[in-house]
Amino acid sequence: MEGNAYLGELSAGIIYLLAGIRLVLLSIRTAEIPERLLGASFILLGVSGILYSLPDIQLFSAFETPIFFAARVAYLPSCMLVALFTARVFRPDARWAKGLVRGVAAMVVVGVGGSAADGDWEGFSLSSVWFWFEWVGYTLPFGWAAAEAFHQYRRARRRVSIGLCEPSVCNRMLLWSLFGGIQLLSCVIVLGQYAAYERENVFSSTWDFLYSGATLAALIVMWIAFFPPGAYVRWINADSAREAPAADPGA
Repeated sequence: MEGNAYLGELSAGIIYLLAGIRLVLLSIRTAEIPERLLGASFILLGVSGILYSLPDIQLFSAFETPIFFAARVAYLPSCMLVALFTARVFRPDARWAKGLVRGVAAMVVVGVGGSAADGDWEGFSLSSVWFWFEWVGYTLPFGWAAAEAFHQYRRARRRVSIGLCEPSVCNRMLLWSLFGGIQLLSCVIVLGQYAAYERENVFSSTWDFLYSGATLAALIVMWIAFFPPGAYVRWINADSAREAPAADPGA
């Protein structure tokens, strides 16, 4: 991994870790399960990102395979927690949503178990059928999150126009949908990244930078969604006020 890409992976891991801790602390105060699920997911994403960057440090380079496996094991449950969050927040009464969560979890377990049994501890081999079980299992949660959040965003926009929804809540739906979409793009980029690695036995700097760029974009969107600066919130509220239909003076 190139130096800048390595720093990007490490920085992303630290930021996700901090964001996850903040959400978990918030969930302790509010006793809200969704924040706890996302907080735990971000903590695991952070741990995974930090672990993936460690082999680029000489002290850890001899332990690349076990460290990559540990990073993989940390990343996968973080994706399952995103699926649980989506089911709980957007489809709490849908039996198919609970079935989908179980299905993607089963695919991940089968994929990891099968590749480990074949001796592929890193999970980089696209030629393995187990890779595809795992890839679909950790990609679907982000696509599902993006679709559900965008659907709710469109509904929330109508409510904002008649004063039944806060503009910041509506905007958060859009940002969460965008986060899921960027993470979905990252999963697609992984295919090119791993294909290059399988051919050359080294990570391509081009794919590394693409993945790092997508990761950075997802981080920015995530942070604004959950920890928006005051100026941003004021801008969203002011923009919504300008778009709202003027009151009828004769009413």
